[in-house]
Amino acid sequence: MTCLQNYLDNNQKKSTSAIAYLAALDHLKETCRPVYSSIIQELTDQRSQLKLIASENYSSLAVQLAMGNLLTDKYSEGIPDRRFYAGCENVDAIESYAIEKAKKIFNADHAYVQPHSGADANMVALFAILTHRVQDEELQKMGKTIDQLSTEEYEALRKQFMGQKLMGMSLASGGHLTHGYRHNVSSKIMHSVCYDVDAKTGLLDYKQLADQVKQ
Repeated sequence: MTCLQNYLDNNQKKSTSAIAYLAALDHLKETCRPVYSSIIQELTDQRSQLKLIASENYSSLAVQLAMGNLLTDKYSEGIPDRRFYAGCENVDAIESYAIEKAKKIFNADHAYVQPHSGADANMVALFAILTHRVQDEELQKMGKTIDQLSTEEYEALRKQFMGQKLMGMSLASGGHLTHGYRHNVSSKIMHSVCYDVDAKTGLLDYKQLADQVKQ
């Protein structure tokens, strides 16, 4: 018996989202059973275990269905109305709608709704700070836009941008990998300095930390 047929036979109240989702699973079962089996196992795991991972989410069936459609085939690098390719008007409309929703929910002036991992999201934030505090200030001093710089001027600005110091808790002490972990891009683009908790107490020594910051 298929997932959809089982649902239709055993539920008096029918949900269109459940019907669409189960029909998709049945099709996947026919075309790629290993992927189907893993999805079913994930559903079982999510219904029987508690996951305490800050970057994970439990999306609605509507959200999951919206992710599996023609837009999956669309390449839309950039932001609404500022894409690098033509033919992104429909993606622009959806992303603009999501931005307005996010701004309203979080009472924010701006919102960025494109999907990222936690590491990517942190790098977006770091680059935003570097752009504002390093690149923009230097360009203002020079009285130029970034497109007006000569090759030599841009290379000097790039080195200044990439050579900033970053201080964060080490991964071994509970910090995030984007805070200067050597295998992460954060330590590649910046001079990374880490601090640790005391190995015996598991606590931070704030005086020692303050001295390290000054150094």
